[in-house]
Amino acid sequence: MNALAKILVTVLGLVLLGFLVAATLFVRVHPWSYGVKQNLIAGGVSETDATTGFAFRIPGVHKWHMIDRRTHFVTFSQQSRARGIGMVQAPLEMRTKDGNLATYDLTVTYQVIAGSANKIVSQGNAQKYKVLAVDTIESTMREELAKLSSEEIFSTEKRLQIAAEAMPSLTENLSKYYVKPDQVLIRAVRFQDGYEKRLQAKQLTYQTLELAKSQRLVEDERGLTETKSAEIEAAEKELRGDRDKDLQTVRSDNEVAIAEVVAEANIYDQQTRAQSDAAFETSIANGNLAVAKAEALRNELRNKALDTVGGRIYLAQQAAQNLNFESVTLNSNDPSVPSVIDINAMVRLLIGE
Repeated sequence: MNALAKILVTVLGLVLLGFLVAATLFVRVHPWSYGVKQNLIAGGVSETDATTGFAFRIPGVHKWHMIDRRTHFVTFSQQSRARGIGMVQAPLEMRTKDGNLATYDLTVTYQVIAGSANKIVSQGNAQKYKVLAVDTIESTMREELAKLSSEEIFSTEKRLQIAAEAMPSLTENLSKYYVKPDQVLIRAVRFQDGYEKRLQAKQLTYQTLELAKSQRLVEDERGLTETKSAEIEAAEKELRGDRDKDLQTVRSDNEVAIAEVVAEANIYDQQTRAQSDAAFETSIANGNLAVAKAEALRNELRNKALDTVGGRIYLAQQAAQNLNFESVTLNSNDPSVPSVIDINAMVRLLIGE
């Protein structure tokens, strides 16, 4: 039992030692990070970024830096504190093109350029590239937003234009830190209280004017719609009339064609019936004539056949078969009466020669 316990303790120790060695010799690179290896002895940094998986390291020789590959963001608003991969800074206060003080709330998103994490480490900015990027974004956006006047600020189209025009400058200025911008969103703009009220009143006037223009456009479009509707209705009636006319014409033509076909069919029927009746009567007459000729020929041939010796014998046989004497009295004293034993004489007596 003690031996088994020792074996179990040994196996457990080896397993723990294996985990310790693996944790010491390997480092995990998560899917949301770029891994960059630095050689502490030679002082060099790997020129390639490690992606998801496990990477080898020698304690005391290699140091791994993890650079976040997800989208970063910086928000300029009333709060000022860090949030993971995002940072929140104070809103941007600056003068407009016409000298009024304005406060901007905006958000800018950016991310590390793929394959460039090793360059960030080589610059020694692994821990501060976010701060450098935020400072660059702030200075660039101040330059771009200073191009707006007070009236241009409350124009959505103009704000979107400034946000779009800021992208090339942000791309160029951030490239030295090996990050690139994704999107710029201007979320809110505020002025000082007194000017804000005047600006809101002015903006309301502009909005009222735009509303009036929109209503006029609606009325114009409504008039065009009614005109188009009347034109469509008239065109529909015209097309319907033309269609009814064409339909009636086709119907009349069809009725005439049907009448012609019926008349031709009646004529054909009468002609065919007359021809059939004549052919029938002719066939009947020819049949009767043929029967009469056959009857006459039969009688003629029968008479010829009966006029021969065989025919006469046949007639005698038929006559003998048809004779029916109830009694025959022969006078034996009469010499002209043949004897009953003289068969030939009896035949001559009865039926002749």
